[in-house]
Amino acid sequence: MKIVAITAHAVQATMRIPYITAMAQKTVSTSVVTVVRTDDGQVGVGQATTSAQNYSRFEEFQSAICQVVQEHIAPALMGLDPHDLEEIHLRMNRVAKGHLYAHSTVDLACHDWMGRASGQPVVKLIGGALRERLALCAPHLGIVPAHEMAEQAAAFVAQGYRHINLRVGLALADDVRNVTAVRAAVGPDVAIAVDFSQSLHGQGFRNDTAIVHLRALEKAGVNVFEQPVADGDLEGLAKISAAIDAPVIADEAIRTLQDALRLVQLQAADAVKIKLMKVGGIHPARKIVAVLQAAGIPVTVGNGLAGAIANSAEAHFAFSLPNLKLPGEMNGFLRLQGQADLCDLVMDGCDLLCPTQPGLGLRTQEY
Repeated sequence: MKIVAITAHAVQATMRIPYITAMAQKTVSTSVVTVVRTDDGQVGVGQATTSAQNYSRFEEFQSAICQVVQEHIAPALMGLDPHDLEEIHLRMNRVAKGHLYAHSTVDLACHDWMGRASGQPVVKLIGGALRERLALCAPHLGIVPAHEMAEQAAAFVAQGYRHINLRVGLALADDVRNVTAVRAAVGPDVAIAVDFSQSLHGQGFRNDTAIVHLRALEKAGVNVFEQPVADGDLEGLAKISAAIDAPVIADEAIRTLQDALRLVQLQAADAVKIKLMKVGGIHPARKIVAVLQAAGIPVTVGNGLAGAIANSAEAHFAFSLPNLKLPGEMNGFLRLQGQADLCDLVMDGCDLLCPTQPGLGLRTQEY
């Protein structure tokens, strides 16, 4: 069983609900799908969803991911067995160090290949499932006028969701107005998380003014905060975490094993968000989670803008984790048109059921 071909394909899906943050606006989700083929005719498929331009490092653009996979990674992996993940990642780091989105597409394709070859879902290959279902948060709410945001949140709660995730990072008065409206609409028992996606840093906020911002939102009804400052500012994130009562989640700040170790040493956050494309795939993600587990730090998993293949991989990963923090956020397939039936992602109400089909459960032979 040797790899004989690796190809990368740029794809896109239209969003049923436009996505607006303090730093970007998206109506289309763009991603790269990578296919790994072996000499026995078996294939595996992986995916990484790209970021908005002003969030992106150069390796996160579709064209760059395709180029890195096909011109650099593919030649380095020819002849390897897809089971040999440690060797695969060592070689990817030799020829394309830091190109984690490209790494992730190959890593997920190899895991999918292994599952298909063995007739087992990927979750069975990474320790097995520790739960039969997990609650998802509602599809993330972008920044819209307060009354619209409140109406959208109330509609999701009426569907049964108990976790709402908002985008913030505007002027403080605007953020407080939006959060206050949503809290009034959903009542006191629904959890509200807000994601800054580093936007306070983008607006030139210092750590001390960021703390004032978060304290005001905490009073308005926020239960959880995510990545208020820049990805490289772990010291600032630590100051914020120590200053407020609500949990703080690190997202963009954690891409590598070394990032995770430094976060633990600085006590920089109460939890960590794992997006597989951001860390290079399932294999490195498991190492990062082991470090965090040893330190007693939970992880939340998922990308609310990802396609079904990427979300499926995140689901398999999340179901295997002993230190998982709910809710799951692998709900992009619900936001995008034409994605809900691509993979073995089965909802029961607002809960995602544990996948059971071989590999990542891809239901199309398009690739």
